[in-house]
Amino acid sequence: MSRGERIPIIIPRLGVPSAVTADERDEHLMLLETARHQLDVEFTETLGVADREGDHDLYGYPSSVAYLKDRLRVAGGRAHRYVNNARAALKHPSTMWAWRHRQITTDQAELLFQASQRLPDRYLNAEQVLLEICGDIAAETRQILDYWFHTTNQPGVPADLETQLARRRFEVTRKPNGMLEGGFALPTMAGETLLTAVDALMPPPATDDQRTTSQRRADALEDLARSYLDGTETPVVGGERPHVTVHVDLDALTGKPGGLHETEDGCVLDVETIRQLVCDATVTRVVFGPESEVLDVGRKTRVIPAALRRAVIARDRHCTRPGCSRSARWCDVHHIISWAEGGETVITNLCLLCRYHHTLTHLQQEHENDQVHADLVAAGHRRST
Repeated sequence: MSRGERIPIIIPRLGVPSAVTADERDEHLMLLETARHQLDVEFTETLGVADREGDHDLYGYPSSVAYLKDRLRVAGGRAHRYVNNARAALKHPSTMWAWRHRQITTDQAELLFQASQRLPDRYLNAEQVLLEICGDIAAETRQILDYWFHTTNQPGVPADLETQLARRRFEVTRKPNGMLEGGFALPTMAGETLLTAVDALMPPPATDDQRTTSQRRADALEDLARSYLDGTETPVVGGERPHVTVHVDLDALTGKPGGLHETEDGCVLDVETIRQLVCDATVTRVVFGPESEVLDVGRKTRVIPAALRRAVIARDRHCTRPGCSRSARWCDVHHIISWAEGGETVITNLCLLCRYHHTLTHLQQEHENDQVHADLVAAGHRRST
């Protein structure tokens, strides 16, 4: 049998997708999904046989995973998953048959293969029943398998919880540009608690909200942290409730970089972030002498007094950006004319903005200032010529 006969899969071509109708694109996507399903099945079956026969040895690789990573340029995690699925497919032909004949999807097949690896002996006895009740979509299959794990392997449930606790982690790394990146793994209940809290802080987006779901979730996590720090029950650290503290000089307040504009931990902030923070912050003046000795420490003062804040909230009720109804609890009080540029802290110069739109407003003002600067430079160049 020739290779062409072994793999009778034809990938359909649509031409220029934008030049056809929505119905034609819809039909084309369904055809492509059918072709991808066939390819996934064929790839898994072929890899299973190649792994069983030790084909990787013929090419000088220590394992099928190493073969996939080097010869097929597959990422490590995906290579391990492919090989595990291929081995499970050989052991469980009924699951493979259901996948091949589209009784289950590729996602469902992967979940079932993972279950077979987790409880191999019990899966053999339960395979037919699980295939019958696995549901129509992967989410249903995952839930059914979770129940199956707990009912058929009850002695292992505490051990599973202990494993989750042992593997819990929260890791962060600060990048050179100041961004934090990291990852976490939470036990089931802790994860559900976090998702519930974050989802509660993700109302329907405003009409001009261009954020992705992932970006909105990141912003909701920031709102959650801010809400905690603003809470009355926050524990006292160093004599006062913890908040983000930044050290700035006068130049930074007026938007001039190069001086002092950093957090207590030494993370340098851009000056536009500083200008956004001082819209609604507590300020303490510290005067230094020529030898960096402290000459004077002023009293901590709110940029916007509490009574004035209450007045702005009573007037605006929610974010004032058109189309956004984010409640006052999740808003900053914004200086329309920047406080650092001499804008008065009076109710006519203040408005409520949710944190997303507050950031967006400052970015837009920064772009406008850059454009004004560019126009002035261009005008000066024209005059000089």
